[in-house]
Amino acid sequence: MTRAALSGRTAIVVGAGDGAGAAVAYALSRAGAGVVLAARPGPALTALAAGIVAVGGQAVAVPADVGSRASMRRLVEQTLGAFGRLDIAVNQLRARELSVAMTYQLAAMRRAGGGHVVNLATSAAARTAVAELTWTAAQEHACSGVRIDVMAGAPGGSAEQVADAVVRWCSGDSP
Repeated sequence: MTRAALSGRTAIVVGAGDGAGAAVAYALSRAGAGVVLAARPGPALTALAAGIVAVGGQAVAVPADVGSRASMRRLVEQTLGAFGRLDIAVNQLRARELSVAMTYQLAAMRRAGGGHVVNLATSAAARTAVAELTWTAAQEHACSGVRIDVMAGAPGGSAEQVADAVVRWCSGDSP
């Protein structure tokens, strides 16, 4: 994927602290997107942002409490303040937290005329609930210009494979 594939777009990656979330953040940045990294506060989040910036990407680390409505609202507000737009949201969350995060993400994307939400269901325990919530949201927002998808981590699939698939989806190429 070339750096130009997502040039000028902004992405939030919720759950970016490690694993698939971190891999997705790097991949989106390599494809040209500005990324806002959201996770619990800590050195991993700061190091991830610094690593992306060190290789020429644009990244902002935003410590977030995914269980807090106020924190999720601030995350979207900080994204809009830093980059002026929100085009992509990648969420690695449990269904209850996901519902809150998408509320604010979808509102920002609808105001901008569209976007793409990709919900990662990387644990077996979360797959069914995340998939059902994603399907319901996709139906409710079908005419809003926002595409909402779920990606279940395939057994044996690496974090990098998940990240590459997310970038292909968000750039308009189906995985």
